[in-house]
Amino acid sequence: MSEPSTLSRRRTLSLLGGGLAVGSIGGYVVGDDFERAETASAPVIAPTDWSHPNYDATNNRHPPVQNAPRDPTSFDIVWKAPMSLDGTFVPDNPVPVVANGLVVGGKNSTTRSRTNFELFTTHGGESYGSFSRPGIKHTPVAAGDYLFSHPETTDGTQLDASNFRSGEQLWSWEKGGAGYPPLQPVVAGGLVHMATSTGRSTAAAYAFTPDGETKWKTRFGGRHNLFPPAVTPRTLVHPTINGFVVFDTQTGEFRWEVTSWDGGSKAMATAPVLHDGVLYTARHDGRVLSYDLEDDSGPQWVRRRQGTAHIAAVADGYVYLTRSGVKLEAHRADDGSREWSLDCLDIHPDASGLTAATLCDGSLYVGVSVEDDDQYQHRLAVVDADYGTVSHQTALPGTPRFGPMISNGTVIVQTRDGFVGLR
Repeated sequence: MSEPSTLSRRRTLSLLGGGLAVGSIGGYVVGDDFERAETASAPVIAPTDWSHPNYDATNNRHPPVQNAPRDPTSFDIVWKAPMSLDGTFVPDNPVPVVANGLVVGGKNSTTRSRTNFELFTTHGGESYGSFSRPGIKHTPVAAGDYLFSHPETTDGTQLDASNFRSGEQLWSWEKGGAGYPPLQPVVAGGLVHMATSTGRSTAAAYAFTPDGETKWKTRFGGRHNLFPPAVTPRTLVHPTINGFVVFDTQTGEFRWEVTSWDGGSKAMATAPVLHDGVLYTARHDGRVLSYDLEDDSGPQWVRRRQGTAHIAAVADGYVYLTRSGVKLEAHRADDGSREWSLDCLDIHPDASGLTAATLCDGSLYVGVSVEDDDQYQHRLAVVDADYGTVSHQTALPGTPRFGPMISNGTVIVQTRDGFVGLR
């Protein structure tokens, strides 16, 4: 029996420059100083430097050192790109992505049931154009010359592919079914991955080629939760409400799963992170766990933290956590022991919370919200990743909404009023 799905192609795709960007990290790297302004103004086929949405639930990728700011101890706001909140538009959904020297931001129109995407350069904040898509709350993912997204819907699942440069829709995949929302798509191994529930206790994982063909489909038990998967060119991990399932990225072959937890909440509180053959995950009950991807005998270590922990990044032997939105911590990746902890009140005496943290070249960049909502009270803080000490603070013109993004030597922060670029 055929799948109740349809595939419509808007035009034939050409996979320029190898098509989809693959690998665990990549970077849009250009020259220094004035060369950056010229090169960043035009998108190129290159690995994306921040292809997946960065929000408090998932920050499992960090940009390479080539994108790092030249001097992380000194910043000025060099551009602003307003995206004002005007009633029917919500500027912080979908969460923006950065790719090919451009920021992709979006605004939702609930009255018109459309999402308007706006593009501007990472170096200077210049407008590069805009396009719109039917449906609200599109969650975008960028890869090479493509932008993949799905709208929020209650009557099935939809995945759209657009040309990153022009916004032209290339193809759309649709499937009817239960009214559970799908996970955000992710890209790895030359494939686009997403999952959707097929019932109250079952789900299906899909992998699509760049031209929209279904490469494989695998059903699994335990309805997925609302956190996106972790994926490398070889391993795909889908969270479920009872644990997680591990697949082969290329074939969809089932490897192993965790279907129950020892005590506490069963649900993950963050997207899982894959790093150097190890899976790191955090639960709503505060437990942070580490699993060997080749050994399904159980976690290597479990650490209980007070409050909910969100994994910011894993690198250089450490797991970096944002805990309960008020603390930034570093734990040793080999045994989970805590190396250091930084409270938001240590950054600003009136601080009320932290965004997700972004790791780049030995520094953690984090947005700090301040209880006093007067202009320029909020902060971008730069924290030494080895010692947990604050090396620099810069005032922001509004409340930071999501973790900072880094591209072309520029730190990009989304506030309530729009985006700002700092160098």
